[in-house]
Amino acid sequence: MPENSSLNTRTVIIGALGLVLGFVVGFALANGINRQEQDKLRAEVAGLRASGAANDGAASESTAGGGEQAKTQKARDDEGSFPTLSDEQLKKAVGQADAAPGDVELQKKVGQALYVYAWKKSNSSILPEVARILKRAYELDPKDFNTSLMTGDAYFLIARNGGDTRQLAAARKFYEAALVTKPDDVEARTKLGMTYYYDSPSDPQRAIREYRRAIQSDPRHEMPLQNLAAALIETGNLDEAGKRLDELEKLDSSNSELSNLRAQLEQKRNAVKERK
Repeated sequence: MPENSSLNTRTVIIGALGLVLGFVVGFALANGINRQEQDKLRAEVAGLRASGAANDGAASESTAGGGEQAKTQKARDDEGSFPTLSDEQLKKAVGQADAAPGDVELQKKVGQALYVYAWKKSNSSILPEVARILKRAYELDPKDFNTSLMTGDAYFLIARNGGDTRQLAAARKFYEAALVTKPDDVEARTKLGMTYYYDSPSDPQRAIREYRRAIQSDPRHEMPLQNLAAALIETGNLDEAGKRLDELEKLDSSNSELSNLRAQLEQKRNAVKERK
């Protein structure tokens, strides 16, 4: 199988995740966070910003000076966007969590707020700290489904953004923990499959098994169906891939990756014909 073809197919799968961050893969990893939860976490970020402002002299001076950039940022914040945190404020937020490592609610609050902040602000640099805090929250409350899932997401993004596939093993552990709590959760099952697909070496057959299980739980869920179709193309199961793409089109004919997946399928079919 040509290497370029393999990479192109995997790029299609990345699109299936709904990239929001500008990371290598994105936050279908955050799709489970509804609007109400986002509003709550936005408020948490605002609180982290406020608590860090006293020690952030540069930020305070800029705001007090009434500079045009400060006014623009304030207007954006007032419109309901996520507040922007300075490096000092981010550091202080992490420090708050580290100062009370046994406070599970604080670990969850800070970890989840910073996770969504990274998502909204396309800030991958804070993901290692986010993962560390969320991992601590998980260890304090291992049966919390959302914490398990979000911790897995943080490690997954670290792996994909930095190219360190060893972090996928950590992500897998947390997705498996989430599935202990909710065995039929489609999102967690699909993400578990992705850890196998993107591993080094890749294990697409294991990924396919997890995607199939996710579809059994919800045949109308686009995320596992789209990933399954792409993995089937990758492994040369072209007939079923075509059928899965037809199913995907029936679910959502405007799916942004549908045309790319069909192009990949056609490319593979042509390659098979040329070898005959």
